[in-house]
Amino acid sequence: MQVIPAIFGHRGACGYRPENTIESFELAFAQGVAAVECDLLPTKDGKLVVLHDADLSTTTTVAQLSQFADRRRILHLPWRDIDGWFVQDFTLDEIRMLRAKERLPEERSGSAKFDGQFKIPSLEEFLNADFATPGRTLILEVKFAWLFKTVGLDSGALLVEALLASDWRERGLKLVIETFDYEVLREIKAGLAAAGSLEGLTFVLLTEQWRIDDILKTETAEAFLARCAADFDGISFDHNMLSAPLPEGSSAQFGAPNSWVADARALGLTVFSWTAKVESAKYSIEEYFQHFVDLNVDGVFADQPDLFLNFLENSGLTSTVAGVA
Repeated sequence: MQVIPAIFGHRGACGYRPENTIESFELAFAQGVAAVECDLLPTKDGKLVVLHDADLSTTTTVAQLSQFADRRRILHLPWRDIDGWFVQDFTLDEIRMLRAKERLPEERSGSAKFDGQFKIPSLEEFLNADFATPGRTLILEVKFAWLFKTVGLDSGALLVEALLASDWRERGLKLVIETFDYEVLREIKAGLAAAGSLEGLTFVLLTEQWRIDDILKTETAEAFLARCAADFDGISFDHNMLSAPLPEGSSAQFGAPNSWVADARALGLTVFSWTAKVESAKYSIEEYFQHFVDLNVDGVFADQPDLFLNFLENSGLTSTVAGVA
């Protein structure tokens, strides 16, 4: 059966506004998305803020503020060193002094025109924004939880605490919680379950090729998906891992869909995929979007959601809210 995907605003409508800003989320909802997705990172004082990169210099104006010049340092990661300013070194009040900027200015010059204009929202501000109206779905991604645990910041526990203190459910919101970290997602779900607070929540594991390659060293794909189905509601794949390899000499951008989606759905999992961004289209934008439709997933994260929704409408397809809490 053909499934027409729900279209989610990836960090809002981040093809047009600096990502993870209130203005980006507002634009995505104005364009007609089924949900918006934000990224969550912890501050030095244990508050969650809506940011994707731990290095603040990539998406904020921190490098322009002389009072923070002495915060610049080298962060040593297992695969590389990063020279920058890091969210775990800043309090929430200090983050509020920063402004957002476009992460990819060469590709998205229109968005870059808004550099320095928009604030960095906290999770509380995101949950209480004007766009957070009854019936709407918000998707919360916990980023790099392993990194922050090394400095005593438990992002999962902070999220549980924040959601239990919020009236999001009474205001008629629905939430999807996602992360790449299997155990962190289990911990978040367990923490909310212990408080009897699972209503209106959907738990989705994010994954990508290198993570699956590691898993398949010790576990079959069937066993992994069965484990996901026992613990969570859904799984979200990097779209690149959902297509068969192209034959040698092929001029196509993508191969035919493989069995990951059908196998996951057969176990009762909702299936999402990420990320549709028009800059990645090798040929026409229409062909590019058709690839995501052909994957037969329940939802797709898009950087330019209006273009994807226009494509569906022009193709006589109606986007759904299938798989959203």
